[in-house]
This record gives sequence, C-alpha cells and structure tokens, in this order.
Amino acid sequence: MDMKTKKKMVDEKFSDDLTLESEFNALEPDEFLYDRRGPWPQPSPNHPFGEAPGVLHIPFSEQFHWWMKIGTRYVKDWFTYWPVAMAKAASWGGLSPVSDEEFANYYYNSCYSKFFTFELTDKVQELFKDYLEDGKTYCVCDFVGMKVLQPIHGVFCEPSITLFEVLEDGVKPVAINLRDYVIDDTDGDLWMLGKYISLQAAGNHIIVATHPRLHFPMDSINAITKTAVPKSHILFQLLYPHFELTLKLDYQVLNNPISLLRNEWWMIYAPFPATGESMRDLVVLGYHGLQDNPAYPKYFYPLKGPQKVRSNYGDFHDGYYKVYFNFVKEVLKEIPHGDKFVTRWANYIHQEIPTFPNGEEIWKEDNFAHAVASYMWDVTLGHAADHKTYAEIPINKNPLRLRIPSPKYKTPGYKLDYSNAVTIIDQTKLIMANKLFFAPTNVSNMIDVNYDFSLPILNQHVKSFKSALKEHEANLKTPNFMPVGQIPASIQY
Repeated sequence: MDMKTKKKMVDEKFSDDLTLESEFNALEPDEFLYDRRGPWPQPSPNHPFGEAPGVLHIPFSEQFHWWMKIGTRYVKDWFTYWPVAMAKAASWGGLSPVSDEEFANYYYNSCYSKFFTFELTDKVQELFKDYLEDGKTYCVCDFVGMKVLQPIHGVFCEPSITLFEVLEDGVKPVAINLRDYVIDDTDGDLWMLGKYISLQAAGNHIIVATHPRLHFPMDSINAITKTAVPKSHILFQLLYPHFELTLKLDYQVLNNPISLLRNEWWMIYAPFPATGESMRDLVVLGYHGLQDNPAYPKYFYPLKGPQKVRSNYGDFHDGYYKVYFNFVKEVLKEIPHGDKFVTRWANYIHQEIPTFPNGEEIWKEDNFAHAVASYMWDVTLGHAADHKTYAEIPINKNPLRLRIPSPKYKTPGYKLDYSNAVTIIDQTKLIMANKLFFAPTNVSNMIDVNYDFSLPILNQHVKSFKSALKEHEANLKTPNFMPVGQIPASIQY
C-alpha cells in the first residue's frame, strides 16, 4: 500500500469520527446567549444531596439587572420601613383571635390548601377515631416536619396534625392533635392555641419547605436553556422572557450570607422561629420528602401541571394551566419532531431533575408541551399566587413564631395570654419580611411579555394566549387569587 492510499484511508476515518462534532459546531458561539459560556447547574454547596441543584456562577449582566430592579428596593425598605413595621406590631399588642371560619378560609382559599392530605394513614385514623364519622370525607394537614427545627431562645416549634371535614364548598376544622392528646372547639383557649400552632407550622412550611419547590428546581431549566439552546430557536424565544431576575434572586436566598434563611438575631427582616441551620433542614425536607408519609411527597417535576389540590385554590390553578398548555402546544408545533437542540436540552435537564423527561421521553405524546407549559405556569402564576395568598392572611393572626407552648397535658380551663404569644420584635420582623420578600412586587408582567418570535403565526398565538387569559379570568368560578394583569413574567420575589 503506497503512502497516498494510506493517507486517504486515515483522512476518511478521521472525518467519520468527527461527524457528530461537525454537527455540533454548525452554529457559532455568538448564536447562543453567552457564547456557550453561560450559567449551568451544579450540586448545592449547602446540601448537595438534599436540595435541588443550584446555579452559583451568574453572568454579571444578570447580577447588575437584579440589583437595579430588586436589590435597591431591598436596601431602601430595609432602612426606611422598619419604624412603620415596629409601630404596627406595637399597635397589635400580640395576637388576635382566629375564628373557626377564618381558620378554615385561610387554609381552603390560599396556598395553605396544598397541605390537605386525603390519604389518612392508620396512625392518623387512630388519633382521630373519636371524630371520624361514616359517610363524611376528611383530610388532614400534617406538620410533623416541625420536629426538624431547633427553636431560638424563647420560641417554640411544635408538630401538629389538624383534621378537617371536607364540605361541598370548603372545609371545617374538627380536631387538632398536639403532643399526645387531641383538642376540639370545646376546649376554649387551648383550641385557639392549637389553631395558632397549626398556622405557625403552615407558614413555616409554605415559605421554607413547599413553596421552594416552585423556585429552585426551575433554576436548572433557566440556566441550561440560556447556555445550550440557540437564541434563534423557538424554544429559547418562548422561555427567555420567563427567566428574568430569577437566578440571582434564588442565589440570594440560598447562598447570600445575609439571607433571611440564616435567621440571625440582628436581621430585622428574618422572622423564622429556629436556627438558620435547622431552617435549611426544612428546605431539604420539602425537597426530599418523608418516606411513608403522604403529607411529605418527594419532589417531582410537575409534568402534567399544578399539584392536584382539592380546594378553590387548586381549581383556580388547574383552570389557568389549560390556557398555558394550549398556547405552548400551538407554539411548539413549529419545532420539528426530534429537533437535536430540544433532545439535548431535555437530556441535560433530566440529569439535574430526574423526573423531567429525557431526550427520548420528551417526544412522547404531549410531554414536550407539558414540560414547557408547566415551567411557564410555575414561574409566573404558580409562584406569584402563593406569595399573594400568603401575604394576604393577617399577620397578627398568622404567626411564624410562638412564645407559648402547648401544655404537656390536656388542661381544662386553659387560659391563653394573647399579648405574650409573640413579641413586638417577632412581629416587626414578620412585617418586614412580608414587605421585602413575601408580598408581590412585580417588575414585569406576563400580559406585557414580548416574545421575540420571527414567525408571524407565533405572534398570532401570543395575541390569542393573552386574550384567552383575560377570557378565562372573566369566567372564573373560583375567587380570583391573582388578577391576570398582576401575574409576573418570572420569579421576581
């Protein structure tokens, strides 16, 4: 064999080996948002096996944008609002009574309804056997997770289980398990304390355990889409407006040394009842779940839309999700089946979120449309409505700290000292947190989003989507937990 023939054979083999690499390099780096050098998820530095992957290296432009739009507001409110918060807390003089009707409403018509568990374990049935009647439907709100918290000095964090009777248009509180006894509405002030203990647990769980499932797992999709999908791709154009501000905001919550999660004594905006380390354990519990406890499911990607919640709040989200899904499905029809960027995108995300469909599963049935629609619903309406409904529950009836424990034994004639149940500082911190972090403060709105689509048909789908949102709002059969005009375009608080 002469040298010329031998060289030709080597060249042909070399060329064949580079087929995939040649396809990958069909696009130049500048056709991607950050020249293919953008953010990428990695294990959480605090709990690498217990929390969702985090994005720790955020482009400077995104950090600067966050500071201009959100960080400056934090600083302003931090230094100017605390006298208002303290005056308001002082005027309350402690906690205010919560009626059974209010208690039921706070759960049924807010994000707290996510805690309704209709699968009553044998243990729960045994606890409440004297209250369960044939022919009636019941659910419980189980907050055994409060056991992971290490309370700060003078504060108490107690597990509880609340039994509700399910009515046609709501729920009715029936009994509450505290320690090793059960109380009901015949127990006077002890019943009132039980409602506060239940609400305290619900508040800490929604903020630290349950609501973060809407936040942090989605950072992987945010970062991977920016880095691995070309700017001209329809998938990128559809999702990009819903990434604004989120990576830096989530980084601040999880990793900033002055995050409210650290709950240091001097933080006038940190209202939690336990040490920062144990509050972080509650984050892990919310993501990882508890084995054999249906009240604490392990995190799963919401591929078919919102968590199924049997309440007005759940019905509200189910209805809007259909509007999102119909829009997304029409847009994604323009992407060819088997598109290599979508396949890689799904595989990358699946590595970080195992319940997200991989590059093969993404093309089955409506998985692609559901995966994208669920993301869009999650970071807009799903996230914002949690904030709005939580922030609207009166703070003087919905504490995150309690300084009065339940009695060790069921005590007839128990008297509750409302004025000493919380301190002025406790409530000042909660008011400040509500102002800075919990109450909605939109930067950009869903209804104003301008998708950078080049195909005219896609822009027509956008108009139809916005019209469908307004039409759905006009025909709501539930309370309007989040007006269409107030739905943010992304996670902004």
